[in-house]
Amino acid sequence: SIREIARRRPRRRGGMAPFAERDGDLANAWMEGLGDVIVPREPLLPLSRSVNSKLTTLCPRLDAWLRGGVPTRSVTEIAGEAGSAKTQLALQLLIAAQLPRAMGGLDGAAVYVHTEGRAPLSRLKQLVASHPAVRAFVETKTKTKTKTTTKTEPEHDFLRGVYVVETLDDPDGLWTALASIASVLGCDKQRHVSVERPVRLIVVDSVSSPFRESDATVRNGAVRRAHALSRVAALLREYAHRHDIAVVVTNHVVDAVTNDDTTSYVQRNEKRQKLFGPAGEVFSSGRFVKPALGLFWANCVNTRLFLRRSGGSAGGFG
Repeated sequence: SIREIARRRPRRRGGMAPFAERDGDLANAWMEGLGDVIVPREPLLPLSRSVNSKLTTLCPRLDAWLRGGVPTRSVTEIAGEAGSAKTQLALQLLIAAQLPRAMGGLDGAAVYVHTEGRAPLSRLKQLVASHPAVRAFVETKTKTKTKTTTKTEPEHDFLRGVYVVETLDDPDGLWTALASIASVLGCDKQRHVSVERPVRLIVVDSVSSPFRESDATVRNGAVRRAHALSRVAALLREYAHRHDIAVVVTNHVVDAVTNDDTTSYVQRNEKRQKLFGPAGEVFSSGRFVKPALGLFWANCVNTRLFLRRSGGSAGGFG
């Protein structure tokens, strides 16, 4: 039984006000039509916890590229076309976060923020039932049980370790959903929600979907979009750093348009494109694409992974 901590619906779409300090140690994020959304702040982590932990992706090749896995206290982006297994990898991370540290996990719970359509809960249940990492964990737990144990330890339920947050497909709804996560991070003193295990992972799938309908061509449209993106990025980084958790977001791609001749463009940039060149463009499905949300958002993430479809098949790694 997957627990849900938020299913909020904004009354109307309104403008966003700056993220301002109030009452010393509280940050008041006000949005027109939504009322007050307060995200309390806590002291920074002590130096003894300043080293980033790593979360396995359950894929040895990706772990090798990431030098051990997805780091905590940072924002990692997974970009790719539809059918490139972005959501599949995100669901694997929800499982991996609950594994013990000896198996590459973070020994905690996870929050899954879904922004488009129905959450893929059936796929998550299939992964829990058939993933080799889950079977290895169960076998290890069985072997470590001793006959002298007087109290029977309950079996770990991977589904109960995931908090699902569904939101409207707009920037206001995304902000409200992210603000509600404070209740399970232990930083909401007024509406504290008791948690069995500390949250060590936040997944937003996807971060670009709420901004898909925003029109940057209207007056001040680009400014409002950049403002909304900056507030979302600031809140995610705040959660990551102050609670020592890993933040992972998925992102769509858009076509990369150039005025140069395609052949000469490929010849001049072949080596740089293989190394994920300065413009962030890669060749996928016969065309050049780049992650959505532009250069502003690219500077808000610490690590970017690009997945692409190979051989025309959907749902596979490139």
